Amino acid sequence: MSFRRIVCSLTSLALLGGFLSMPRFVQAEAGLGVPDRWSPPSREQLAEELTTWTQSSQIPVDTKAQLLELWQNTSSSALPLRDLLDQSLEISSADIWAKLNTFRETGTYQGALELDSNNVDNWPPKFLIHHAKFIYGKWLAEKGFYDEALHELSEPLPDQVVDPAALLFFEASCQHYLLQKEQCVATLKQLLSRSEGLPVRYLAVSQMMLKDIEPLEADSLDEVARMMRDIERRLDLGRAGKKVRQTEEDVVAKLDKMIEDLEEQRQQQQQQQQQQGQNGSNSATQPKQQSTPGTDTGPGNVDKKEMEHKHDWGDVPPKERQEALQQISNEYPSHYRRAIEEYFRKIARDPAAGNN
Repeated sequence: MSFRRIVCSLTSLALLGGFLSMPRFVQAEAGLGVPDRWSPPSREQLAEELTTWTQSSQIPVDTKAQLLELWQNTSSSALPLRDLLDQSLEISSADIWAKLNTFRETGTYQGALELDSNNVDNWPPKFLIHHAKFIYGKWLAEKGFYDEALHELSEPLPDQVVDPAALLFFEASCQHYLLQKEQCVATLKQLLSRSEGLPVRYLAVSQMMLKDIEPLEADSLDEVARMMRDIERRLDLGRAGKKVRQTEEDVVAKLDKMIEDLEEQRQQQQQQQQQQGQNGSNSATQPKQQSTPGTDTGPGNVDKKEMEHKHDWGDVPPKERQEALQQISNEYPSHYRRAIEEYFRKIARDPAAGNN
């Protein structure tokens, strides 16, 4: 499922659930107050920065002339700022523009946007570099390249791009998917500090992301299921390298730990039940302790209760162990079952993995 479809689905759920009718979607929640340090740059600010850049840059004179003419042309003043920046980027850096268009047309990752550090004088204006990274990161996120998108989106600041809300939203979306909890919460709170001016789709999904990631606990089955979802995404993108293998190992290790903890809990419960049974038997067969003679008759001898040998939880037959592990998945939502089933398949392929 693509990023765009995920956002659309979440927004539909918010609308169907009536979330938008609640007061907390009109204003940011209490406690989310973050200083307002982001506003889009104005056309006048960017024009001034462009003029300053032309005086120091070593870029060809005809390129400078084209840029200045574009920004001074009266017809350009009617262009949306986003379109004006796109045209400026195409003029000032044909290589970057070609890379962006190739990705947009093919969906194939073109590598990170890198500039020659030994040729700084020929760089385009900084505000165009920020613009290029913003739109590239946004497109990458929409195609599911979350690591790569985050690399691009993390460089420009909100007040350095034409759409600060979109920058923060897509940055938070990548952090959410990659389980970067602390960074995601901070980014969402910064975004929601300006909830009055946010587009409805950003507001609804951002609120949902925040409520979803804040309760996420490390080493929980919820976290494992999300890690497996990320593994599937990377494999769909043709990524099967060291990071994927390490994540798979982490998933198996976390599931092993969960099973060990449950085995230990079960063993402790059995021991407690066994002890309670012994105490109950001793109480039931205890001779009456009264100072006056009782009415019961009999020698008062008690047969010693024979206790069956109890196997350790780890020694139970495979069939019973499977039933117990199945019970684990029944305690969680059905979509987590796949995480456990995948664990069993990995154990079947590599029996030694279950003993690590």
